[in-house]
Amino acid sequence: MSEKWNQRYAQATAVPDINPWLCKFSHLIPHHGSALDLACGLGQNAFFLAKHGLIVEAWDRSEVAIDAVNQYAKKHNLAVQGQCVDITQAWPTTGFDFICVSAFLERDICPQIITSLKPGGILFYQTFNQIALPGKPSNPGYLLQAGELLSLFKDLMPLVYWDEQDAYTGQNKGQNNPSLAGKALLIARK
Repeated sequence: MSEKWNQRYAQATAVPDINPWLCKFSHLIPHHGSALDLACGLGQNAFFLAKHGLIVEAWDRSEVAIDAVNQYAKKHNLAVQGQCVDITQAWPTTGFDFICVSAFLERDICPQIITSLKPGGILFYQTFNQIALPGKPSNPGYLLQAGELLSLFKDLMPLVYWDEQDAYTGQNKGQNNPSLAGKALLIARK
């Protein structure tokens, strides 16, 4: 699996855009402490969190992605440390004030995510649901059922929850928000 992602990240020419919902709800991000960007890819969300004042660990299975993250962080003097971690095997014992997961789903690690949040810590989790749209994973194991994020993180207090089960594209039904068509978002506190 990491070879697929190594190839994809090796072809990247720029850091992708920050998750727009992370920006929209940035007032819920602590201004100090530690953060984890889980399945960070090329680190765009990690860099945003570091600019927000957090010391960030960025984890991914792709060595190519982690090399790019560490080079960018060093060049731009950002408090981001990329680590190549297989999160299905072992987790470092660090606790975090903020954990960010974007466009990734591995249900078996949800209890570990909860455990890794410090008391009062915030989880930002946004990924794909079952609505069929272009660009989404084809494996249904990587797609959320309706309401599933609330169930997976039932031990946390939801602050924001949105599960867009419509297949429309563009802006969210008359609101000035980025599209969540075919995606679900949970921001919750431990």
